[in-house]
Amino acid sequence: MEIQTTMLLDLINPYILLGIGVVLIGLEALIASFILIWFGLGFIITALISMGYEFSDGIWQLACVAIISIILIFALRKKALERFMKPEEEITDNFLREGGIGKIKNNKVFFKGTYWEIDSDIDEKQFEEGEKIEVIETYRNSAKIRKK
Repeated sequence: MEIQTTMLLDLINPYILLGIGVVLIGLEALIASFILIWFGLGFIITALISMGYEFSDGIWQLACVAIISIILIFALRKKALERFMKPEEEITDNFLREGGIGKIKNNKVFFKGTYWEIDSDIDEKQFEEGEKIEVIETYRNSAKIRKK
């Protein structure tokens, strides 16, 4: 009596596995999720293993892809995100808090296209309508100013 084994999935050609891996890595460049790259690497590593070792069927090849990919995700994804997604220098661009030259209009400071209240610590009577002033800083709805 002979025992017959059935294959659930035919062996996948290593070059097809390699191609799938390259396509997944290429898609990662478009999506930037840092997930597809690990599955792409899993396919590539499994393709290389398939070139030297004969799997019994395609299910074992896909299981190998899954195991390698999950190991890579847990081991390297966080480090890769920190490395590639973090900006090299932090940019704090709050252009409204910067100083510059403004103008008194309607008893307010006209600066960077916006009307600001004159800071309550400053006597606004010392400034004339249309006078150019130096804006030291803007905060919330008011501006610290001084004569130019």
